[in-house]
Amino acid sequence: MTLIVAGYEYAKSVDYSKYLDDEAKTSDPEMELEGLFVVADSAITDANGKTLLNGFRKTYEIDVKLWKPNFSPSGSFHNYIQVFETNKIFISFAGSTLTAQHIINSITTHLGKLRISYRRSEDGSIAYTALRHCQNNPLEQNSSGSKWDGDTFLNRDFEGLLTGDLIACTVEYSITDALTSASKFKLEMDDFKAMHTELIAGVWCPVKKRHELYVYRMESKRDDDGVLVAYTQKRLIPENEVVVLGMRKEFENQAQEAFNNSLSAFIPPSQEMLKFVRESIKSVEAQGKKGIALPMSLVTLKRHYLKKGFHPE
Repeated sequence: MTLIVAGYEYAKSVDYSKYLDDEAKTSDPEMELEGLFVVADSAITDANGKTLLNGFRKTYEIDVKLWKPNFSPSGSFHNYIQVFETNKIFISFAGSTLTAQHIINSITTHLGKLRISYRRSEDGSIAYTALRHCQNNPLEQNSSGSKWDGDTFLNRDFEGLLTGDLIACTVEYSITDALTSASKFKLEMDDFKAMHTELIAGVWCPVKKRHELYVYRMESKRDDDGVLVAYTQKRLIPENEVVVLGMRKEFENQAQEAFNNSLSAFIPPSQEMLKFVRESIKSVEAQGKKGIALPMSLVTLKRHYLKKGFHPE
């Protein structure tokens, strides 16, 4: 089992009125959104919930790279050799470690190879866009026949292409793409339960200037041939909610209550969630169960900056 709690990080606002000469001017404190956090235990368990080891990392830092096209002197597309823009996200998972590793490899590959290209409108004009490396790319398909002028594909044309939604959709595609291989083996529901994996993605959108937290829960459906197919759908978490992976049924309501209480008490939610996960682990151990265990990890994201913390107790 696993216990992961993630949400939006807040900090108490600064009371600037105390620096003013006018004592009559005061301001009420507020909790201001400043980032994202994720707290995770570190136990690896077997199918029966028995802890096999602890200290296992369940949150990963993933680099995002948007590559710009390079053109030959004649104006024809040549290749992608220069990164135009970068970003960083975190990914946390609960479920099958083997499935998760396969998914994380897929996410890392797709987010590291985003490419700037174009699409042509009905009036013949071009609109710049960002594509996955595995998508049909008109630049690559027409590399020898198309000649581009010097006033096209300029850096200013690429501003705003690397959005939070693009990153989130690429993560969604990567997960589903990694899971599609399972359908080849005509697995049954018990097999899907064994490989069940859920993930969280923490993203900074440089275009909307906001932090975004997404959850991806694994689903399954039958295709036209009756074969069970795994897929996922993303959900953007509201700023007043926490998301729980793993022991969701046992702790989700309590985690939300602890999050709400932290805001009311002007305490950063990440610190309250560290306390909550620690107490939850001790509670499970007191019941003679060993599904979750110390140490814990805390990862925070503030814009492009990830901070990692390790908490042995």
